[in-house]
Amino acid sequence: MSTITEPTTTQLPPPRSETGLVGWLRANLFSSGFNTVLTVVVGALAGWALWFGLLWLFVDSDFTVIKTLGGLLLIGQYNSEQACGEARNCFWRPQVALLLVTLMLGMSWAVAGGGLTKRIAILVTVVVALFAFLPYSLERMGWDVRLLLVANVPALLLGWALARYTALGTWRWVAILAVVAFLLTLVLLRGLPGVPGLQPVSLLYWGGLMLNLLLAVAGIVVSFPIGIALALGRRSRLPVVKLLCVVFIEVFRGVPLITLLFMSQVLVPLAFPENFPLDSLLRAAIIITLFSAAYTAENIRGGLQALHPGQAEAARALGLPGWQTTLLISLPQAIRNVIPAIVGQFIALFKDTSLVYIIGMLDIVELSRKFATSHVENGMLPYLDDVHEVFIFLAVVFWIFCFGMSYVSGRIERHLGVGER
Repeated sequence: MSTITEPTTTQLPPPRSETGLVGWLRANLFSSGFNTVLTVVVGALAGWALWFGLLWLFVDSDFTVIKTLGGLLLIGQYNSEQACGEARNCFWRPQVALLLVTLMLGMSWAVAGGGLTKRIAILVTVVVALFAFLPYSLERMGWDVRLLLVANVPALLLGWALARYTALGTWRWVAILAVVAFLLTLVLLRGLPGVPGLQPVSLLYWGGLMLNLLLAVAGIVVSFPIGIALALGRRSRLPVVKLLCVVFIEVFRGVPLITLLFMSQVLVPLAFPENFPLDSLLRAAIIITLFSAAYTAENIRGGLQALHPGQAEAARALGLPGWQTTLLISLPQAIRNVIPAIVGQFIALFKDTSLVYIIGMLDIVELSRKFATSHVENGMLPYLDDVHEVFIFLAVVFWIFCFGMSYVSGRIERHLGVGER
């Protein structure tokens, strides 16, 4: 009896899957004929741009213009003969103000106990101290400028020691001293008549990166509590309060900032007496602060609306009054949830400070533009290439500050678990 044997089928091994860099390239860049052609074309264009960019950066570029304009881009005409008058050197006053900032960073480091605050304090201090070794011109400045920049390192350690070994090591004292340091900064920069070494400097000569930072810091610090108040007022059950907040928010969000700045110079003086001391810098700071507060209010209102109503109901069931429910339960969670939007608004605020050129203020961008325009108008063609270096330096400066705020925001989000359940 014959047996029928079934044909045996040989199983082919599964296709070998490549891993590592080769596998990633095959899966993402060379997965099909079209993707292969597209990768080659884009790679060739990117390589061509990179080659000529690096060739210009390391061969043809000349960044000595930064040495010539370094002090001008940092503080504008603050250290000029017209601004300082009989004083020989006013550049030390912004440097002393910077030492106060570093001192407060050291105290914050000691109170926070390390972590992100420690890294921020050390990073800022090291970057500021390294500015002492840049080859910028020291005309009308002197070597004391570089010594004051290097002195930020011991100032950081001094602030840490004050908060660590004295009764000042609390957040309450840090907040109080921060306000005092800001007021002292304004006094140093503005000057006091009759005080030796503190010759008053007109606000017309304030400029450069110093002007951008002052407007940004003042706008961020002041607009945040105003925005919270506007957000809570818009959710109020009082019709008059709600209407006023809605009108304020919608008016400032509906008009471009550059228009508001122009109106502050033309229309606002009409509402005050002729001798009322309301200078251009103060008007610009007020407008930028109110403009940012309107957007911050909407961000916080969105965070409040995203909260589950059951939390407020649970608070009322526990007998908490309305103000405690808002301040202790709803508002902290709302701010935590909208940290990315708030920080994005603050970054936009820092960049919007460059719009003060419309009212005749010489910030770092306007100074760079005037430098480029003067070269073109005067026919200084041999120096025309220096304009590219100036604006590249300008872009790097803005990127450092904006990326720094974004990085700190990301670390805070991960620490607080934003977006996690």
